Amino acid sequence: MPSGGGLAQATLMSWRKLLTPRVVRSGPSRATPARAPATGAAATAPMPHQPANKRRAYRVSAFLPVFVYGHSHNQPFAEHTVTLNVSATGGFLALSAEVSPAQKLLMANVQTDEELPCRIARVIKTQGGKTLVGFEFLRPSPRFWSIEFT
Repeated sequence: MPSGGGLAQATLMSWRKLLTPRVVRSGPSRATPARAPATGAAATAPMPHQPANKRRAYRVSAFLPVFVYGHSHNQPFAEHTVTLNVSATGGFLALSAEVSPAQKLLMANVQTDEELPCRIARVIKTQGGKTLVGFEFLRPSPRFWSIEFT
């Protein structure tokens, strides 16, 4: 894993810029429709606070080498890349191949030679032609990355 300076820090900063949502407004904003007041038990019951982005597993920033095998436009592909962050249930990385949500891939950890099937959970296309991919393992594998997640 790269240390905290130089190219690694610049790369991390550029990924943050790509992943930070931007609000783009083109024209007058649309007003949300008014809701009818709630009645009955639902109106008096307090709403529990829920975080907007609850994750199933703790994630860590890690640049780990992987081979990704899959299909793009009905053609097989194999691509060497690095993860951007990982968790016990999957990870996040950039690919040059076009993929889509729910698509199955085979992820190979270059450091351990372990392979696991996974499913694409999220796809983000960048202006630079890369595809940012969030994926989850099809079976639990907390030791795939050789990291202790706590």
